[in-house]
Amino acid sequence: DLQPCGGTHVANTREIGSLRVSKIEKKGAQNRRVRIVLS
Repeated sequence: DLQPCGGTHVANTREIGSLRVSKIEKKGAQNRRVRIVLS
């Protein structure tokens, strides 16, 4: 699956605010788990 969908959706990215990537994990040859922290 090439869709990075985590299940949560917003109408506009302004609703999220600042974020940072806290961790990227390999989950197979093509899959990555990206963990973010909202500021």
